[in-house]
Amino acid sequence: MLTTLLPILNRHLRTFDCEWKIMKKRSWLTGLFLIILSSIAIIVRIYYVNRLMSEVNISEDIYNAAKVTVEMNSLTSAFADGFQMRSLYICNLYLAFLIFGNFTVAGVYLNILYQILTVLLVYIVIKGVTNRYAGFAGGLILALFPAYINTLSDVTMQNMIICIAVFFGVVVISIIRRICQRHIAKKNSSDKLAADKTNLKENNEAVKADTNAIPDTSMKEIRYDDLEDNKVQYIENPLPVPKRREHKEMNYAFEPTGGNDDYDLKDLSGKDFYDIE
Repeated sequence: MLTTLLPILNRHLRTFDCEWKIMKKRSWLTGLFLIILSSIAIIVRIYYVNRLMSEVNISEDIYNAAKVTVEMNSLTSAFADGFQMRSLYICNLYLAFLIFGNFTVAGVYLNILYQILTVLLVYIVIKGVTNRYAGFAGGLILALFPAYINTLSDVTMQNMIICIAVFFGVVVISIIRRICQRHIAKKNSSDKLAADKTNLKENNEAVKADTNAIPDTSMKEIRYDDLEDNKVQYIENPLPVPKRREHKEMNYAFEPTGGNDDYDLKDLSGKDFYDIE
């Protein structure tokens, strides 16, 4: 059982290692694309503000509401009519005003921030639907789109609304993608489990068949001649050796008998060898 489970465990570990390396490579590439897109968007918009933008148009309603918020020195006045998109924009404009000290300048740089965030969110949306290369192309087109860049001179809620809409698109697509990934992972895990069970069953059957193929010799006498592996098999000597001589048998010219064997047999009982005549 243990020898059967070890190959399956090793295969899963190798798969996890490969997936981890691919994920690290992809995360590095995604970070690089985000840095490139944000850099391009910032450089293009700063160039537009300093060289091409001639005037700034600010909505009168937004200007008055933001001015009231500044005079009251409190953000609660922006939400006096409840939480609305206009209230949220006035709150952000007030915070930018505290940094730059001018509503028009604060509105322009707030638009730059919204557009940069929108470019990055568009990259994430397209990457989630297709791939990161298409997402990079879509984000680059939006970052360099002239009509979208020209909206920087309009201090309105337009850029904020676009950014929020794209953000909700990212959330919806992420939820759908997560559900699909869980469904696919569950299906793949069930398929892998079924395949592992099948392989385990086949391996057990193979082991059982191999075990049955071994004859039972516990109650049988084993003779040395029955073991083919232990029989000595000689090979012809490859080294040079002297020529073999033919086998010869030496024999007498005649067969001696008791009368002509030239041996005298006497009774030697009671005598020693020195008494023989």
